Amino acid sequence: MKKLPSYLSILILLTLSSCTFQMPVVETPNVSATDTSAPDVAAPSVTSDLIVLPIFTATATIPVPTLLPTVAPPTTAPPAPYPAPATQALQSADNQPTATQPAPTATPTPVITLNPRAEFGDPKYRNRMEFPILGEWAQAETAALPDDDNIRLEFKEGKLYVTGKQLGFSTWWFSYHTLRDAYVEMTFDTRDCSGGDAYGIIFRGPPHLAGESHGYVAAFTCEGDVWVWRLDGVDPWETKDLVDEHENSAIKKGSNQQNVIGVQSKGDHFTIFANGVQVADVVDDEFEQGRVGVFVRSAGLNAYTYRVLDFAYWLVDEQ
Repeated sequence: MKKLPSYLSILILLTLSSCTFQMPVVETPNVSATDTSAPDVAAPSVTSDLIVLPIFTATATIPVPTLLPTVAPPTTAPPAPYPAPATQALQSADNQPTATQPAPTATPTPVITLNPRAEFGDPKYRNRMEFPILGEWAQAETAALPDDDNIRLEFKEGKLYVTGKQLGFSTWWFSYHTLRDAYVEMTFDTRDCSGGDAYGIIFRGPPHLAGESHGYVAAFTCEGDVWVWRLDGVDPWETKDLVDEHENSAIKKGSNQQNVIGVQSKGDHFTIFANGVQVADVVDDEFEQGRVGVFVRSAGLNAYTYRVLDFAYWLVDEQ
């Protein structure tokens, strides 16, 4: 057998005595926050930077593994016997603990209800929608109900159908009735609705052909929320929430439900009722009087249509 040269043996030993490891690349995501806020009513309508650390090369000697001592598993201790019942020593009257008074219970908020017929008598005006009264809702110039890109009103089967065509938009239409201090009531059939689809009453709107649009809106959503807001203008769009959307158990949720929205207006004080139960109370003095109409919001993927089954009002300033 041929012998290796001595210098070759030394080279092999030096090579085996060390090894080189490449450190992994560390990627640290730097995620920028995304603004998810959205306006209450929709208008006609990020990435992670990776920081790559440099690759370092280090020479490390592989240590000889150290054998760890074998540890026996812990033995399960036998269950302890049940302790003997404690003996309670008799206490003198001087050492008796002082009785703790029970915490006072919260006083429930009283439920305020209103029956307008019992409170105000017969309504000043009532339309059961049994037959179409076009003049109540029609455009004076054409004597026809509106049917454009935004909203459609039509009488069918003894009901007033209201459709909001613009997805994500709030839309309304006024009747010719102009009121100041009054109690207005409409009965709504929600039909096929979900989520933030909404229906309601707009009141104290501008005169016909005033060249502006404003008023107060009292609306319910199909999720059972009540919502009250003020419309100050549309060009530019300007509103103010008077009562933020929040759920109320007096409102029936979902599709094919009937809900009665009542609005009592006296001066700058407005009280909103759902099926005769008070759900909101507002003070605002921006608008003193005006026309009454219907409100609709299509919040889903399709246009939303509801039905008005009854419309009535009482002049409370005459009481």
